[in-house]
Amino acid sequence: MENINSDINIIGSIPDFSLIQTSLELFAKGKDQVDLKELVVTNNTFDFRTESARTRFLTAVSGSILVFANETHKALIENLFNTPGQETIKRKVIFWQLLFGNELFLSISKNVYAKAYFSGRTTLIGKEVFAYLKDLQTASPKLKSFSDSTLDRIASKYLTILKKLEMVNGVIKKQILNVRLTEYEILFFVYLVMSVDSSTRDILKNPYREFFFLEKSELIQALKNIKYMPFIDLTSTGETLNVELKLSPKELVDAISH
Repeated sequence: MENINSDINIIGSIPDFSLIQTSLELFAKGKDQVDLKELVVTNNTFDFRTESARTRFLTAVSGSILVFANETHKALIENLFNTPGQETIKRKVIFWQLLFGNELFLSISKNVYAKAYFSGRTTLIGKEVFAYLKDLQTASPKLKSFSDSTLDRIASKYLTILKKLEMVNGVIKKQILNVRLTEYEILFFVYLVMSVDSSTRDILKNPYREFFFLEKSELIQALKNIKYMPFIDLTSTGETLNVELKLSPKELVDAISH
């Protein structure tokens, strides 16, 4: 884990997550890093108080959210954020893009949040995230350079991100909220994870599988939904569930939108 950074602290401090969505919409309209810097830093489009705050925001969003594994992944995001509406999918995309773009966010999400979620736990506290980060320090030279106060802030801001994305609630002891993806959100996430990691067609072995928020049997049943037949081909052999994508990113988003 050598790509670790403290972007979680910056993203968790963003007062209004609609600014992240707006950044994604600007990116989808063809604004590159130079354009975004002019809009966010030079022109202060989002009305941050200081230039350093504007720069930190843009750096964190660019480094941990506007990150794409390939052109198909990028096209999925661009087409979605060029489409009016679809607000619930767009909000979930912020979480998903953090999984893809920020190694530390993914590690905490898999090893703390998802484990608590699937164990049936109802609460999660910052001390649990902090304890995980302390354990992780022994295996990560980069994380060893982080002080305890930095780790504690990362733990707190991680939970703040989940709260702003309506995945937990509460102040100190966070209540873990039930996450149920709609049929179209499941379909979009299938396309995302198969585009980001194409090392296997078996969706059950995909490294992001738990973020469908379904047990294995539930996911299999959900993907066999007859409504998905125009969008994906499924072949099941024993313990595998192979997925073949049938549409281009634009065709998928157009179908979802209509």
